[in-house]
Amino acid sequence: MTHWPAPVLHWQAHVDPTTLEERLAAEGELLTRWPAAPFETSHTDCVRLGQDYWVWQPGVGGIRFNPRQPEVLACPAAGVDRTWFEDLVARSWLPAVYQVWGCQVLHASAVRRDADGTVAAIAGPGGAGKSTLAFALARRDGWTQIADDTLAFSREGQAIALHPLRNEARLRPATAAFYGRAGEGPRALAWPVGALSLAAVYFVSGDADPPEAATIERLAPAESYVRLLEQAHAFTLKIPEFNQQLMRDYLDLTATVPAFALRYRKSFDELERTVDVLCAHAASHGRQNTASTT
Repeated sequence: MTHWPAPVLHWQAHVDPTTLEERLAAEGELLTRWPAAPFETSHTDCVRLGQDYWVWQPGVGGIRFNPRQPEVLACPAAGVDRTWFEDLVARSWLPAVYQVWGCQVLHASAVRRDADGTVAAIAGPGGAGKSTLAFALARRDGWTQIADDTLAFSREGQAIALHPLRNEARLRPATAAFYGRAGEGPRALAWPVGALSLAAVYFVSGDADPPEAATIERLAPAESYVRLLEQAHAFTLKIPEFNQQLMRDYLDLTATVPAFALRYRKSFDELERTVDVLCAHAASHGRQNTASTT
């Protein structure tokens, strides 16, 4: 893959959501159903209708797209704020839709080491502490946060290339309060100029009382592959060609980038000490990665 698509968003005016929803239910093939996120009031359906695919949320609207070209038709329901809807599409839906275009997005936050352009990705399930650790690491001199929850990648020759997505840093209320940012909204993340190199992926696990404050352990490729697939944004796993491409791309990622398990004590009292461990390891591993490619 040598080209990362920048999808064009078109808007459909005067949508009758009831009629469209009934048609999708009657004529479409339900591929998967995403449960409601914490900020949502309804599930979201992923549907195939003819040659097109739909992401549809009752009462909100949806988007239509196909594998032939990176274009999206946005169909918000009447009364839905357009700016809010566009943010929903960009942040929550498009990361999964990229799979239909043969591209992959990892559920991870990421921080760049400014000295050499190496990137540490921080992955894990919701609530594991990805955003908190990425934000805390980016507060250190020489580090810059470049992604929160969505990290786009592709195989380019012998390396893994990273690509910019619309990204905003969003802190949980407790983390925002700890850093004196309570009440602040999402903060847009700028994509840096210059080459980037993904040096490591850290799978985080925050425990209430681990045996040590923070430990980092190298994962075997088989375990790394399983964990990466668990954190893959995917529109559907029911269509063989999409699923096979996803599995090949994540196999390339496994073969190219080392992965580590970061287990830490999930406590604000221990947070900076955890970041000390992560910072030292990521910097050291970044230097090794740079040396091996020069």
